Amino acid sequence: MTTLPALPHLAAGTILELRKEDWRYGGHPLRLRVEQVRHDISHYYREEWVWIVGERLDADGAAQGRIEALVRVAALVGAG
Repeated sequence: MTTLPALPHLAAGTILELRKEDWRYGGHPLRLRVEQVRHDISHYYREEWVWIVGERLDADGAAQGRIEALVRVAALVGAG
């Protein structure tokens, strides 16, 4: 049995830098400012993935619109 990393606490405003393989359905790197972490539905993904709602940011930090991203929990270790 594989032990998964615990989901870190991500405060609103935390900036995540995700590689394209760290989140699903995007196919490109993503810079994301966290607004909400959907812990309530992560158990549907065997605690390996979690939905994060936030604001997509460009390279300069300018907001590019709201996004909901399914993010690999292992990519969040150390992000809190």
